[in-house]
Amino acid sequence: MLDIIKQNKIILIVLVVVIVGFAWFGMADRTPSTSLLSNDSRSEASVAEQEILRLLLDMRSIRLDSSIFENPAFGSLRDFGRDIVPEPVGRTNPFAPAEDSFELTEGDQAADAIFAE
Repeated sequence: MLDIIKQNKIILIVLVVVIVGFAWFGMADRTPSTSLLSNDSRSEASVAEQEILRLLLDMRSIRLDSSIFENPAFGSLRDFGRDIVPEPVGRTNPFAPAEDSFELTEGDQAADAIFAE
């Protein structure tokens, strides 16, 4: 075992230096941690706020041309929409216990008789 170490002494030294170098550079790239009282989240919020303000200012500069409404082609358009017919409304709370005031129909009575057996 000692013979192998003596024969490959230079290779082992180079290998140790490379490993130490990688470890050193790996630790050196890390920035020091900031305190818990930093304003990182505030700066991110301000960037988002600036983006929203920029978009609002861009929208403020939009101008609509109302001459399209004076065009005869626009006047010839027809509305194919349909009126919405009101539908019957169910119970306000469908999960509330059922009231006993309703009567069973013949089909319900037959179903109760089948399940009672």
